[in-house]
Amino acid sequence: MDKNIDITIAKYLDLIKGKFAGIVRLNNFKMKKILILFVLVCEIAGAQNLSVLTNDKILNSDSKYYYPHFSPDGKQIVFTSQNFVGLYVLDMETKKTSKLTDKQGAGYKPVFSGDGSILFYRWNEYDGLKKYSSINSINLDSKQISVIETGKKNLSPLQVINNSLVYTIENKEEKRQIAGALKTANEKTIWTCIENQKIVIYDNNLKSVLAPKGDGNYIWPELSPDKTKILFTFAGHGTYISDLSGKIIAELGYLNASKWLNNNWVVGMKDYDDGDVVTESDLFAVSLNGQKSIQLTHTADEIEMHPDCLPESSRIVYHTLKGDIYLLTVKFE
Repeated sequence: MDKNIDITIAKYLDLIKGKFAGIVRLNNFKMKKILILFVLVCEIAGAQNLSVLTNDKILNSDSKYYYPHFSPDGKQIVFTSQNFVGLYVLDMETKKTSKLTDKQGAGYKPVFSGDGSILFYRWNEYDGLKKYSSINSINLDSKQISVIETGKKNLSPLQVINNSLVYTIENKEEKRQIAGALKTANEKTIWTCIENQKIVIYDNNLKSVLAPKGDGNYIWPELSPDKTKILFTFAGHGTYISDLSGKIIAELGYLNASKWLNNNWVVGMKDYDDGDVVTESDLFAVSLNGQKSIQLTHTADEIEMHPDCLPESSRIVYHTLKGDIYLLTVKFE
């Protein structure tokens, strides 16, 4: 028996019976080694390989569509123009496309209700150099539009968390329960956004401000599907994953506009420009620990950008610089 483990016969019998009443005493060095081994095993199990299964064009560039986004069930995809004017929806079953609005700014980060029946969007008006934002919702069955906010300054992009619409006005949190939608009792009401170039977490009315890499410009923050980690880019430095306290878990390197594919994989783009226009871009999947990077697109004549993932699925939608929209599926190995 190892000299660092002291188990009496009685305690051993308790362990065999499943009572777990025994107390196993390990020295600190051995305990640390076991914990490190456990973490490594978990990471290896979570970071299985993946490869591209299909990659199909679902909308061509005749109309120039950009920034696609999945509904929660994946049955619909919304998209916009290159400058975010207007908002359109594609029904994945019927393959029919319809225009929802022609409002300016409506295509920037619209969000679905949990059941996919309602779409919320922010749109903008200008008075000289002053921007005023409003929020509308549209019922995708009846096409009825409702007004939620009008003419607000400094209104953040929208999110739907636990069947509530959440956003900020002048850096103050706003929540609106979605009519007819029930909250899930065990689901965390936690979300993240950017305020004054820093990461902000709102957790049940508590606000935390994070700057995990020090002062600078933080962009594209996103909570993992299990809401235990934050994915973000520190402009000019790279993309990172931290815990909710801001402790860095992994460095993913150069990876822009990244999204969670699931709790173990992130998808983003590696785009390059000549100072004026984008000259090349491909999509990559990177493992949670940052140790695996898999190129998803390899085309010489296309510039693939701004992926959106359906969390905990194998589907990724993205646009090309020409305005085509593609649906890419991966398989886990």
